[in-house]
Amino acid sequence: MEEEYIEEIKQEIIEATSKCRICMSCYADCPLQESTRGYVTQGPTGITKAIYYGILWDTLAGKDAEELRDIVYACTTCGACVARCEKSACGIKVVDVIEAGRKLLVEKMIGPLPDQIKVLESLDQEGNPYDELADKRTKWLESIDKEDAKQVKVLQDSDTVENLLFVGCTSSYDRDLVNIPGSIVKAFNKLKIDYGILNDEKCCGDPALRLGEVGLFEDFSEQNTERFKNVKAKRVINICPHGYHTFKNNYADFPSDLEVMHYTEFLAQQIDVGTLTIKTKLNQKVTYHDPCYLGKRNNSYEAPRKILNNIAGDNFVEMKRNRADSLCCGGGGGRMFVEVEEVDRLSETRVRHALEAGAEIIVTACPWCHIQLSDGIKTSGNENKIIVKDMAHLLADCI
Repeated sequence: MEEEYIEEIKQEIIEATSKCRICMSCYADCPLQESTRGYVTQGPTGITKAIYYGILWDTLAGKDAEELRDIVYACTTCGACVARCEKSACGIKVVDVIEAGRKLLVEKMIGPLPDQIKVLESLDQEGNPYDELADKRTKWLESIDKEDAKQVKVLQDSDTVENLLFVGCTSSYDRDLVNIPGSIVKAFNKLKIDYGILNDEKCCGDPALRLGEVGLFEDFSEQNTERFKNVKAKRVINICPHGYHTFKNNYADFPSDLEVMHYTEFLAQQIDVGTLTIKTKLNQKVTYHDPCYLGKRNNSYEAPRKILNNIAGDNFVEMKRNRADSLCCGGGGGRMFVEVEEVDRLSETRVRHALEAGAEIIVTACPWCHIQLSDGIKTSGNENKIIVKDMAHLLADCI
């Protein structure tokens, strides 16, 4: 049975990759070309062809296998190559091929990268990638305003709520980011929205899926789907774009009557209907960094900008690369959990783009982007010139 599964993956890769014309147009948008200065193997066609020839030449063993692994796990899975191929070439789902390659490497016990193995072990044991205790997941509530925290419903099975807030692993455990769910809670309480969080929330499974550990991902998918069915909600509102994308596009049995939204989409709707009003306008220049899993992967570009236009007005400036042309922060595809060798760090390049636009604040709507860009500010020596804030934190300050 295992051999049949491996053969299915191989055939999927061969069938998709053999359609590639090697036109290399995907390289024009690939963030790895920004960070590695053009190594052929560090680009969409280079990665997919490396997997293809690894199968054909049966080099999935020994030193060659490790080199292949390092190439395949370099991808950020941002999706820029997919859009380029659909527009300019033959429409190959390049990221799907790369993720299939990772599944194959995991099945062959070659992947993922050594540091990423710890991530999978933590997911399996504690339900999160950070080696944090599962029973500490709601501890972030103790770090926010006590009156706001009191109004958060902690949902049990069979409870009914209109909006299920899915906090996600990073916002739950990263002590520097608890202001993100805290700010969303503040906004929801201000709006008197009916909402709650799960008492036993677990990872959406994105890290397992992107690293190629399909069995573990399916466990999360089944457990979360069952939990969503037990708690009666109209919509699930995600803080992290990775959970948003995974629920929308990767869960096989996701409840059809449960709407999936990112919190920026939900709050932009509240502005549209007039329930969310801005009391204070920002005086600082702000720019917005599009998270890949919200933007490129799901075409959600305008909701965050609606919020920023309302709270910043003319003080909102766009970077030279924005929306579908936005540059990846470098943290996706499992790269959050490893040190990646780069000639030019993607996060530092993105900070430079923001400074060139004249911004004093980089706003994003993804915990991983927040971490990457904050690191980019430090490593580029720009701590006194610019800061990173999540959209929720910025909005909470203005309402």
